[in-house]
Amino acid sequence: MNLLKNLFSRRWLGGTLLVLFAMALFVRLGIWQLDRLDQRRAQNETLRAVLESPPLDLAEPLPQEAAALENRLATVTGQYDFVEERTLLLQSWQGRPGVALVTPLLIEGMASQDGGETAVLVHRGWVPQAEYEAGQLDSYQTETGVVQVDGYLALSRPGRGDSPEVAPREIYRIDLEAMEAAVPYELLPVILMESPTEEFELEPPLHTAREVDLSEGPHLSYAWQWFIFCVLTGGLYLVFVRRSERERPSPPKSGSS
Repeated sequence: MNLLKNLFSRRWLGGTLLVLFAMALFVRLGIWQLDRLDQRRAQNETLRAVLESPPLDLAEPLPQEAAALENRLATVTGQYDFVEERTLLLQSWQGRPGVALVTPLLIEGMASQDGGETAVLVHRGWVPQAEYEAGQLDSYQTETGVVQVDGYLALSRPGRGDSPEVAPREIYRIDLEAMEAAVPYELLPVILMESPTEEFELEPPLHTAREVDLSEGPHLSYAWQWFIFCVLTGGLYLVFVRRSERERPSPPKSGSS
């Protein structure tokens, strides 16, 4: 009881209020991390549903909004339009510099709303920087007939308002809006990342396998840290106040000589 009285005495009131504020802040940060954990778990459930879904046939209308299809397996049949191929710069593979090939594929048997052709952008894989600088990318344009491409879907990553109106031949990111302004047909609102054709690919273009993170992240451990900080702050403050009061000289008794 004396300790509680001391905590809210004139001497310790300011420090007590400051410590209570810090403890409340730590608790709020811990609850925020638990909320982030719930969000991460909900996202993981959505992602699991995507991963367990059968491959989409891109010749059929997309069943959902494009944002809900990221990482979904997909397949498509059509013909590459190498005339509109783009070179994605500054791409690395196991620390090696290079570029990636991004090519529209005209989808067989699928027309746009205005009766024209429809295509999907295909990320065809990585090639070494030396071959790009030597002008040898044409050697990878051998699939001239109707082909089937299997892979997984990715989304466009446009810039912050600085994307060109028409995508140049060499790009630093895949911007579907800029690409669609450059080609004479409609593009699907997704990118097809071509899957590796073999378990271990030796020759370019090299393809990146689908990788997803279904972990819960560090949110639970962060929450525990904030709650521990709260307990430690309050406990150390109590110890400090108690020790200070014990070591504080007693006031002289009235009437003593």
